[in-house]
Amino acid sequence: MALSLELITTTARSLLVQYGLQDVSMRRLAKELDVAPGALYYHVPSKQELLRSVAHEILSPLQQEPGDALELMLRFRELVLPLRDVGDLLLLAYALDESLPPARLLPERLIAAGWPQSSAEETSAVVMRFALGAVATEQNQALLQGPAATPRQVQNAQQAPHAQQAPHAQQATAAERIYRRGLQKLLIRA
Repeated sequence: MALSLELITTTARSLLVQYGLQDVSMRRLAKELDVAPGALYYHVPSKQELLRSVAHEILSPLQQEPGDALELMLRFRELVLPLRDVGDLLLLAYALDESLPPARLLPERLIAAGWPQSSAEETSAVVMRFALGAVATEQNQALLQGPAATPRQVQNAQQAPHAQQAPHAQQATAAERIYRRGLQKLLIRA
C-alpha cells in the first residue's frame, strides 16, 4: 500500500489507542509503516501536524451530528472518552487549531438557537475549553485509578439504583453528571 496522509493518520490513531500519546513518535510510526522516518515528512511536516490530523480524523463523525449545542457536546464526550489519551491529544490539537470539530460547529448551533453571533463565538470558546478539560481530566483519573466504567456499565448502574455500584461506575456517573451540568450552565443564554 502506498504511503499517504490517510494511512499515516490511521496508523498514528491506532498507535495512540494501543500505547498512549507518549508513545506516538515519528520514529515508531515509521517503524510501524515499515518506511524511513524521513518518508513521513513528505506527507506530514511535523509531529504537531500529525497530531492535529489524528484529532480531525477522530472528531470527523461530529460533522454529521444532528441536534443542538448540548447534544453535540454530549456526543463529543461519548465519542472521545473511550479512546486512550485522546483528551490530552485534543488539548494539544485545539491549541494548534481552534477550528476542530465541534468548535467550528458550536457557534452555528448557538446562532440557530437565537444567540447573537458574538455571544455564540465567545460561549463556544468557553464550552470547548470546559469540555476538553473535563474529558482530559476524566481520562487521566481513569488511567490513575484503573479501568473506567464502560457506557454499558454506567447504564446498568443507573437502571439498578438500589444495587451496590462499583466505585468506577459511581465515578463515571458522577463525571457524566458534572459534565452535563457544566454544559447546561454554560449554554444558558444570559
